[in-house]
Amino acid sequence: MVNKGKLWVVSELFFPEETSTAYIMTKIAETLTREKKVHVICGDSSYQNSNLKTEARADHDQFEVTRVKSLSLNKDRLLQRILRLILLSIQLSYKLLTKSAKGDEVLIVTNPAPLVLLIVLVCKIKRMKCYAVVHDVFPENLVAAKLIKPDGLVYSCLKSLFDGAYSKMYSLFVIGRDMKIVFEHKLERFKTKPTINIVENWAETVAIHPDKEEGDLFLKEHGIKDKIVFQFAGNMGRVQGLLELCEVAAQVKNPLVHFMFIGDGAVKEDMKEFVSKKGMDNVSFINPMPRNMQNKFLNAANVGIVSLQSGMTGLGVPSKSYNILSAGNPILFIGSNDSEIAQMINENNVGWCFNIQDMDKLVSFLNGLSVKDIDDISNKGTRARDLAVNRYSEEIIMDKYLKLVVNGN
Repeated sequence: MVNKGKLWVVSELFFPEETSTAYIMTKIAETLTREKKVHVICGDSSYQNSNLKTEARADHDQFEVTRVKSLSLNKDRLLQRILRLILLSIQLSYKLLTKSAKGDEVLIVTNPAPLVLLIVLVCKIKRMKCYAVVHDVFPENLVAAKLIKPDGLVYSCLKSLFDGAYSKMYSLFVIGRDMKIVFEHKLERFKTKPTINIVENWAETVAIHPDKEEGDLFLKEHGIKDKIVFQFAGNMGRVQGLLELCEVAAQVKNPLVHFMFIGDGAVKEDMKEFVSKKGMDNVSFINPMPRNMQNKFLNAANVGIVSLQSGMTGLGVPSKSYNILSAGNPILFIGSNDSEIAQMINENNVGWCFNIQDMDKLVSFLNGLSVKDIDDISNKGTRARDLAVNRYSEEIIMDKYLKLVVNGN
């Protein structure tokens, strides 16, 4: 029998936004309509592009969507971003409080962080089960981003607050084995705690597939020819270690190797300034591309880059990894060998892993590449595509979400 209980999906970002969080939460909501009556509460569509602004209330084909209007503050300026996220979290939580009924269920994503605290409070008042899709682990991610110190009073207070909030949830959906370990440690002191389920992000195996012609066209448009292209596509934030990667690129003298950065973010201007000062011609910067262009630009790479700053193990699993696999590209991972992506690469031989503390080995690897290595890159790419289809397809991952929420795990 189909369970049509009411489920509230609360997320800052949602359709028609094209960020990874918006896309993921929209797809999950669409899937859960098979068994639940879904209502969505989200921010207005102005995070990524002001041209996407929508009315305060808009309908989706499969469920009702209620939007709250946030302040137009600069998300790349830290204080403005914090203020915006606090106010938006209050707005989203208040909407849930006024619209939900006792016994409903709630699904949230763990950003913005203040939303976690407020939604747990609303769920306690309304006696609702709360499921959380964990994309970021707060406040540990602030330490990794070097915004607060791990031995300070601020961190201690925030950790106590958020650990307590996580412990009150019904179920956590973490996106990697490393993240599950982090939460097991965070919650071990609590008598009652949520179940912790690993549900990875998925690969868009239909929309994204190997297509050399599309990739070659993209390279031609950007004046890149006869190179082994290492591509980073996505948010250029503080926890990706991208300035360190630019320093690596400055030491690469191999004429075959070219670095392509696609996207925007808080450190992009610093990266461009570094490259300009060094007079580097082995790096290209390309503005953010719409989601429907992914197949084209991903196929322009020989290797996809996934990087995480030191201290990020278990605090995030970049969703871009799975679409890199889907395009038939191996992954160059820079980070800890204990992370989910490093484990996946090593278990399936679909790329290379380098510790962020040992960049000399990465420089040697890049400088040592030759045309003889192109076959090995291609073979790893073939295995990557097979892995995406057989383990990380949308159908497989969505089935996990559906079973866990419907069964109440």
